[in-house]
Amino acid sequence: MKPRRKSSGSALVVAAVAAVAVLAAAAIASLVGARRPSAPGLPPELVPVSWAECRTSAGHRSHVAAGKATCRDCHDYERLGFRDPGAAVCARCHAPEAAHTHAKGDARADCLTCHVFAPARQAPTCIGCHAQRQGAFAAVAHHAKEDCTLCHRAHADGPVAPADCAGCHEEQRAPKHAQHADSKGCLDCHGGHTAAAAAVAGCASCHRQPEGPRPAGHESCVGCHRPHDFTADGERACRRCHGAKTTIAAAGVEAHAACTSCHEPHAPAQAARACARCHADVHPSHGGQESCVACHAPHPGDPDSKRVACTSCHGRIAASDASAHAPGTACQSCHRPHDFTRPNGAELCSTCHARELTLASANKGHADCSSCHGKSLAHAPAAPPACASCHAGEQASAPAGHARCAACHEPHAGTRLPQATCASCHANKTAGPHGSATGGCAACHRAHGPGGLQAPPACTACHARGSLPALHAVGAHADCAGCHDAHDAPRSDRAACTGGCHADRRDHQPGARVCTGCHVFRR
Repeated sequence: MKPRRKSSGSALVVAAVAAVAVLAAAAIASLVGARRPSAPGLPPELVPVSWAECRTSAGHRSHVAAGKATCRDCHDYERLGFRDPGAAVCARCHAPEAAHTHAKGDARADCLTCHVFAPARQAPTCIGCHAQRQGAFAAVAHHAKEDCTLCHRAHADGPVAPADCAGCHEEQRAPKHAQHADSKGCLDCHGGHTAAAAAVAGCASCHRQPEGPRPAGHESCVGCHRPHDFTADGERACRRCHGAKTTIAAAGVEAHAACTSCHEPHAPAQAARACARCHADVHPSHGGQESCVACHAPHPGDPDSKRVACTSCHGRIAASDASAHAPGTACQSCHRPHDFTRPNGAELCSTCHARELTLASANKGHADCSSCHGKSLAHAPAAPPACASCHAGEQASAPAGHARCAACHEPHAGTRLPQATCASCHANKTAGPHGSATGGCAACHRAHGPGGLQAPPACTACHARGSLPALHAVGAHADCAGCHDAHDAPRSDRAACTGGCHADRRDHQPGARVCTGCHVFRR
């Protein structure tokens, strides 16, 4: 039915007066036995008394009082009287409308569901039925106070003809989101009678990727996508929840400053795999982990930090990264940054100790560094053991002053140091009579055993008695040490002669300073 036009003020007065007149006439007739009230096209005797009441209903006012229809158009009063004729008669005049009624729950409504002909009954409203669920149709929640005819056509094909949402809603439209085929504009996401927030649940009906559970805090699409501009809000969206995070090397690497360089918007937890996109030439292998973030903290507390400390995992090896071998030696001095396999043996030591390795290579017993520096020489090199642990014979046979091996020998090669000569310690012996002896000091002495001379040889080994001149041939002079010292000049003063052997000659030629002036020992 078409909506009633509003009456002017004068029309209302006239209608009120007419109504009063009718009611007054009916009252008088009932009191004095007057004729029945008249009805259009009917003799008074056939008009029931209830007509005065029925004509006040909205349906009768619209059809009869307005002069659009007569009683017989709807009532077969000659055969059936004036009982309710039902909704079937409506189609005589309103066939198009009767053919397009709407659902009433799981059934179909008829004309009389909405158009009231009964007296003293208000015409129903749409929300009077639709405030509750009607079969497959949910209860109207949103827009419940709006005029339903703005969007709904009760008697037409396609009963829903939505009004332009922008007429009431000033939110920015989403043109890019409505470019797909068969788009219904706002209704792609929003239901006419559901709250706006319910539109979020519909995103997954079109956007099924990524599949599987989303990370905590990322369940709702509108957390990152602005509702009416469905492009992601970029870095601002990330920072709304996560704040401004310190990112490794962000000051110098532009890609590190953008969250989405590493975090896929719909799979942010897989950021560890993103390193390979830029660092494809780096293949870390450390403890079975292939992820760069095992050593490079993506969001460190210190923005200048490039990697976590090795000792954060390897604390049993050292207290700091600069104390795992020797004070000040960093882990990277021996371990390559992205290939943490430990070099073996000499290759490992040669980085810093190439000179020592070259020297030790000539000494079979010293070629293996661990033989002196322990099996844990990489992280806890032991102090070199005493030489006697291998060279017990030399240590036991070394004379006093020769017990410290390193004073004369280079530790790795084992050879005698160039500066370690006998004269470096025994300079006072070089000026003696044997200072220029063939073979040097070693002709009479050895530094230590077990090979070589155990004690200086007898003087006669070099100075045969038969070859000695003058008084050397006297038998009493056979003991060389009585007059000679191996490293000093021969003693020939009076005290040397008269002090022990020739005491009876002390007063002999007291003016002579030496005996050898007369008693010759040389030619």
